[in-house]
Amino acid sequence: MKRRVSFLAVGAWLLCGVIFLGSALPATAATIMVGEKAPLFTTRTLDGKTFNLKDDIGKKVILLNFWSVFCRDCLSRIEALNKIHDLFQTRNFELLGIAGDPPTEKMLKKVSHYAVRMHYPVILDPDLEIYQSYGVEIIPFAVLIDIDGNVVMAIESLDPGPLKQISDAINRLTKR
Repeated sequence: MKRRVSFLAVGAWLLCGVIFLGSALPATAATIMVGEKAPLFTTRTLDGKTFNLKDDIGKKVILLNFWSVFCRDCLSRIEALNKIHDLFQTRNFELLGIAGDPPTEKMLKKVSHYAVRMHYPVILDPDLEIYQSYGVEIIPFAVLIDIDGNVVMAIESLDPGPLKQISDAINRLTKR
């Protein structure tokens, strides 16, 4: 009987992971549209610092990268995003990873494990409030915000083509 309960628990956990990778968000969430104002949020980074998006509006171009430790595609894009971060870090640019993982101790360790490889700050969004405000339904998902706080790009894929588009857009938006 104990085995059956443990198999059911593991199955339920896996089902939640599958749902999360698909569309666990409410049907009312609409993907953010280009030209809209970026929804503001205040939260903590993985290293405990407070991050308020409002503080960067008017000062920086911002790329939000929505990801999870459950998403292989997200994890495979870390190096490419590091290159984007490194290329533009001396300009008025900020890249943030937004991890939508449950706040359990085990998950925090997994997020921390991957965050060590990232050259940019990681924000925790365990209740998916930021995900919902941006209408994120599929990950990886990236949102590029211009210096005025307008959404310039919203991309549901971080394949090489879209990564180049993002890089080109950041280059245009951060030219001095």
